[in-house]
Amino acid sequence: MFQYIILECLRKIKQERTTASVYHLLKGKRSSQTIQDAHVYRIGDYFGILKKLNRSTFENAIDDLIKNNYILMKNSNIAILTEKGIAHLNNNQEKYGTHYFNGMEYSNEVDIFYLRLQLAIQTYSNLANNCHQFVPLTDDRMIQKFLKEHYKQYKSNVSIWLHDVYLELFDFLEAIPMTQAQLFVDRLSGFNKIGLSFNQLAVKNKLTVTDVSLNLTSILHRLYTDVNKDNNHTRQLKQFLYDQPDTLLITQSANKTLEWLVKGFSIEQIANIRKLKTSTIEDHIIEMAYADSAFDLARFIDANTYHVIKTAFRQMQTTKLKEIREALNNQYNYFQIRLVLAYESNQKRG
Repeated sequence: MFQYIILECLRKIKQERTTASVYHLLKGKRSSQTIQDAHVYRIGDYFGILKKLNRSTFENAIDDLIKNNYILMKNSNIAILTEKGIAHLNNNQEKYGTHYFNGMEYSNEVDIFYLRLQLAIQTYSNLANNCHQFVPLTDDRMIQKFLKEHYKQYKSNVSIWLHDVYLELFDFLEAIPMTQAQLFVDRLSGFNKIGLSFNQLAVKNKLTVTDVSLNLTSILHRLYTDVNKDNNHTRQLKQFLYDQPDTLLITQSANKTLEWLVKGFSIEQIANIRKLKTSTIEDHIIEMAYADSAFDLARFIDANTYHVIKTAFRQMQTTKLKEIREALNNQYNYFQIRLVLAYESNQKRG
C-alpha cells in the first residue's frame, strides 16, 4: 500500500514538486507549502496519514520504486512515472482501499476518537470482570478525563455498554476485508489481553510496519466516516467523536494573520504590525483561500481579474504560475494568480 500511495502522489504532482513534498504530505507537516500542495494537486486525502514516518523509510521506498522500474529520477529529486509504474497504479486501484483516506478533513480527529474508544474498551472490559488493577494504554490526561466523564453515565451498566459497542463494531468489521478486521481486533486491549504492537502485527500478517499503520488508518477513517453519518447504527460509537469546533487547517502564523484580517487591517498593515514580509502575509491568505469554503475573494481581487485568470488557467490546464502569468502578458502578479487557483480549487471541492 505504501508504494502505491507514493506512486499516486507522484503521478498527481506531475513532476512539478520533488519527492520530498510527498514525504512532508504523508507526515502532515503544517507548513504553508505542504498545505497548498495538498490542495493544488488534490492529494489532501493522504495528508498526515503517516505522522511517524521517518525519512529513511521513505527514501528506501523511493529506491525500491526505482529498482522496480516504476519511476525514473531526474535532477532535483523530481520523479517521473514509467509505463510500468502507471500500469501498476491502474491495475491496483481497488486493491488497497486508499479511497477511504480523508487525512485533510480528519487530521487529528481520528487519533483522538481511536484513543478514546481503545481506552473505553480496555477499561470497561476489565471492570466487567471485576479487575480494577491494569495499566491504561494511554497516559494522555485529556483522553482519561473524557473517559471518566463517560464512565459516570455507564458505571451501572458496563456490560450492556460493552455488548452494544460489540454489535456496532461487529457490523462494521463484517463489511471490511477479513485481514483488516483482524488487524483492528488484534490491536485492541482488554481483560487479560494486550493489543499487539505494530511490529507484532507486521510479523503476524507478513506486512511492513508502514503498511500495518496505513491499513489501520484506512480502517479508522472508514469507521469515522460511518460513525459521522446520521443514523442510529453507531449510537454508542458516536459518543467518542472529537467534539471540538471546526477550525481551518492553516498554519499557526496564518491563523494570527487571519485574526488581524478579521479586524479589518490590510495586507501591508498586517505585515508592518507583525514585522513580516508582505509576501509572507500573502502566503497566509492563499492558505485561507484553500481552507475556507466561505473565503471572501472580493476583498483581495476584483471580478474582472478573477474571470480573466480563471479562464486562462482552465484553458491551459496547468497550475504552473509562470506559464499562466506569461500567457496573460505579465499583467497580473503571482499573488493574484495563486489566489484564483486557490479559490477555484476550494470551490471544486465544495
